[in-house]
Amino acid sequence: MFLVGLALIYPARWLMHPWAAPLGPALVGYWQGEVAYGPDDSRTIVLRLTEGVGGGDEGSEIGGTATVCAAEQDATYALSGDALDYRGTRLFLNAQPTRDATGLHLGRLDGAWDGHDGLTISTTLLRTAPDGSVTSADAPTVRFQLHRAGKADFTARCDV
Repeated sequence: MFLVGLALIYPARWLMHPWAAPLGPALVGYWQGEVAYGPDDSRTIVLRLTEGVGGGDEGSEIGGTATVCAAEQDATYALSGDALDYRGTRLFLNAQPTRDATGLHLGRLDGAWDGHDGLTISTTLLRTAPDGSVTSADAPTVRFQLHRAGKADFTARCDV
């Protein structure tokens, strides 16, 4: 009886989150692209998006990690957020650096997924000072494109 219940309940979550279903294109998975931190400063970014633990009051619908490759020091982020529509074509992700570091960092990521292999992200870069204070960088909103990648791309991250 337990197995029957599990077999019915587990796939039912994909009715609520079709963007995470294992059949067909899904928002969850691996993504890779380039983000411009300045005129001569383009950095590789890799993301792994996962279905979160809930939604609404229960927690984030979308979780994951991201790494931005930089010459001085790679930046790793914990991601959490929500789909803003049923299909997951609009979403937001909070990018929380996993360690304290000065310099430029990603802010909130606002995304538009094409439903297949393209993801467009908009963010404002944040500047962390040596004293730990965070301010908006003197830069306009940054937009960048991500394309579907594989686990090997994510694992290799900045080894290029």
